[in-house]
Amino acid sequence: MHVTYDAPPTCSRFMQSNAFGRLIAGPVGSGKTTACLFEVFRRACEQAPAPDRLRYTRYAIVRQTLKQLKDTVAKDVSQWLSRVAHYKVSDSTFYVTAGDVRSEWILIPLDDPEDQRRLLSMQLTGAWMSEAIEMDIGLMAPLSGRIGRYPNAKLGGCTWSGIIADTNMPAEGTDWHKFFIEPPQDWQIFRQPSGLSDEAENLQWLTQTTETLKLPEDDPARLAQGREYYLRYVRMYSENSDWVKRYVKAEFGDDPSGSAVFRESFKKSFHVVDEIPEPVFGHPLLVGQDFGRDPCSIICQLDHKGRLLVLEEVMAEDVGLEQHVERALRPRLIQPRYLGKPIVVIGDPAGRSKDSIYDETRFAALKRLGFSAYPAPTNDPDPRLRAVEAFLLAQRDGGAAIVIDKSRCPNTVRALDGGYRYGKTKAGQRKPKPDKNKHSHIMDALQYVCLVAHGRGWSEMVARHLAHKPKTRTVITARAWT
Repeated sequence: MHVTYDAPPTCSRFMQSNAFGRLIAGPVGSGKTTACLFEVFRRACEQAPAPDRLRYTRYAIVRQTLKQLKDTVAKDVSQWLSRVAHYKVSDSTFYVTAGDVRSEWILIPLDDPEDQRRLLSMQLTGAWMSEAIEMDIGLMAPLSGRIGRYPNAKLGGCTWSGIIADTNMPAEGTDWHKFFIEPPQDWQIFRQPSGLSDEAENLQWLTQTTETLKLPEDDPARLAQGREYYLRYVRMYSENSDWVKRYVKAEFGDDPSGSAVFRESFKKSFHVVDEIPEPVFGHPLLVGQDFGRDPCSIICQLDHKGRLLVLEEVMAEDVGLEQHVERALRPRLIQPRYLGKPIVVIGDPAGRSKDSIYDETRFAALKRLGFSAYPAPTNDPDPRLRAVEAFLLAQRDGGAAIVIDKSRCPNTVRALDGGYRYGKTKAGQRKPKPDKNKHSHIMDALQYVCLVAHGRGWSEMVARHLAHKPKTRTVITARAWT
């Protein structure tokens, strides 16, 4: 049997990788399934022979339902490998026999609990997760434990073992979205270009006619015929629909529970650095403070370039403000990197209300604890969000106007990167204010700082206050009496 397969560029990079886990994501029709099929076949052919000179491998091909497996993967295997892959219905298995290759490809649906138990008790060379985002991401860890167990040492051991996966793009806020953003150490993510872009892959094979197939693969007329496949979806759903974003443009879709507040302005690769070595000498620290039973602080600084450096976050859970300051915030601020720098705390304006038990405002408490503390100019969410957006969208000397320390501000990065969200009403409309969730506290603290740092009047007032020296009290002696 002779089969010629030319992998599209992203598929080629995907196949050349030797990472334990590899996931390829892209538009519908972009050749992902075929690439995975040939990757499994290639690895089976490259398996080192056992003592009997045969190459033994066993792969699980996993999808949510058996019907999906039969309608997609099984049909592709039968089409491409018809002479060497023989399907046994009773075993739900393709037995691939080509020369000295002896490979089992077992179809495992996940809608049947018995099949799930069967999968997690197998001895496998590898696994292929077809349309991965349809599955529970919790399957990944136990499945990983079944990989690399066949062939055993007596049969020569595995030449290669691992998990491959293909999928369309997930919705924001889902577990798979988080997997894409921060993949495990042993995994690589490969993203194909949009089906509407000049770099779109596999166009030369989509919706071709007998006439266009006679043209060279890079002929403009043949590529235009293939692009019509995606343009039909655009006409059907509209270009800005969530479906087109995910399945044609290969972008993350809107989270069904809402949308990220800073989705258009925050760019992790641009705004986040691994570490900000040292704060700038001679410039005050601006500490954003959110109150409540889960108080949190964010230590920032405006540097000599006008950049807002987000240096460190200080989180707390279920404690009062005074305990948070004494146990968490103050110990951070007396680190060598912060010593000698003036500090001003900018807090939630609601903190001007007196505590019902101690008859003391939160700002009074902060001042009693030794901090210069002021309420933010407003608690209106619109100007607060605009202040953050102003820094995210601006540049300083060609770089970001707000720079965030990844190692010291992980919760801030996660919040900006989609965790801080607008919810939806029951009617499906976006709510006017961001939801209160585990990410909103640190975002509130950052907003208070941005309000002050972005508003010149406030920042100048803070500078004047820090430079002001209190007058000494006049000493009255008895000699002044008559």
